[in-house]
Amino acid sequence: MYLTLIKTFLTAKKTWLKIVAIAILTAACLAYVYNAGKESERSVWQEKESKFLAKQEAIKKLHLEAIERQHNEYEKILLGVINEYEKERTDLDNRIAELSTQRMYVNTKKCTSSGGLSTKTESPGQPDSSSDRTELSAEDAENIRDDYATAQQLVNQYNDLRALCLPLVEVAQ
Repeated sequence: MYLTLIKTFLTAKKTWLKIVAIAILTAACLAYVYNAGKESERSVWQEKESKFLAKQEAIKKLHLEAIERQHNEYEKILLGVINEYEKERTDLDNRIAELSTQRMYVNTKKCTSSGGLSTKTESPGQPDSSSDRTELSAEDAENIRDDYATAQQLVNQYNDLRALCLPLVEVAQ
């Protein structure tokens, strides 16, 4: 097409034919330059976009790996807490069962009626004799053991929760 236009320009006898041929050639050249510039700009933009997307994927992959590592770490901590809880619970149940067979005594010499405030005894360095002690009823002893077990469970739960939450506080800081 361009070759035909150039031949027409060179062989044309009339001026207006030459002007039309020059106008068509100029328009064709401008269209070619515009299209080439557009394609060049698009390829540069696509290259930049592909680099940006590759960086984003790398960052995303790193973050997913970090999240997975933290998830595994917290899962390990949680399993450790659960295992420790089960161990403590078993130990506590064993101690309670052991104590259930033992008798409980109260020192009557140190008991007061002053609202639970103890007073000094005459001979604090001497061991209590059997006459100074009174055996608690089975029901009272069981209630004391239950209260002890409940208090011990509360302490264990606090320690477990503290162990679980302590890494979270470190992450937040």
